[in-house]
Amino acid sequence: MIDQAQKTYVFKWQPNAKLLLFSALMLPLLLELGYWQLQRADEKQQILDQYQTNAQLPPVITVAELASEGDLQYRRVWIEGRIDNQRTIILDNRVKRGRPGYEILQAVEVRGASQKLLVNRGWVPASLDRAILPAIPEIGTEVQLRGFLYRRLSGGYQLDDGVGTVIDWPSRVGWIGVERAEELFGERFFPYQLRLDHDSPGALETGWVTVSVQPQKHTAYAVQWFAMALTLLILTLIANSNLISWLKKQPSDNLSG
Repeated sequence: MIDQAQKTYVFKWQPNAKLLLFSALMLPLLLELGYWQLQRADEKQQILDQYQTNAQLPPVITVAELASEGDLQYRRVWIEGRIDNQRTIILDNRVKRGRPGYEILQAVEVRGASQKLLVNRGWVPASLDRAILPAIPEIGTEVQLRGFLYRRLSGGYQLDDGVGTVIDWPSRVGWIGVERAEELFGERFFPYQLRLDHDSPGALETGWVTVSVQPQKHTAYAVQWFAMALTLLILTLIANSNLISWLKKQPSDNLSG
């Protein structure tokens, strides 16, 4: 009887061309998305490791250190300089706690250096009227600034804000980096900007996240994409065969043994 059942209820492949084509297109995409999320998790972990390592090093206090070609990302800084209160960059579209606002950046003439240092003083709320720019309190002439160095990370979208040569200050821009600061100010800058500590002279509302999404969340996203790929594979097998009925009709002793 078992031999007869095995002959009668055989597994059959019943391909559906449209379903197979859909699966052939979707499966590589789901796998690619999963691997991409794993790559993003690795990138974010490297950023966090770099932050933890460099933030524990002694602070940069000399012009020579500031001008060095070493890795200064997230290094602490204590530096004396003179703030340029006449020219201010207002960085647009900076949301904090769900509220729109700006980040305020100015140039600092560092004592003993020919290059300027771009300083990010922090966040201020935006007015409901876009035509009204925030009032920025000035900083005293000679001050010791404290914070950490930051270089704009690669990647992300960078839209053209239409700002070229600045005639009237302050200037509201959609994005900023040291290279662009050199164009806007017409002067040379150190390769990193200085993000101020909350207790530094001139600090507004500070506090920058190191990464917007933690590595663990990217890994969780990757698991979801891989689970969807596995689900698609199983559904494809079911839709293109008699797998379900074949399993149901197998003798129980044959399935267990």
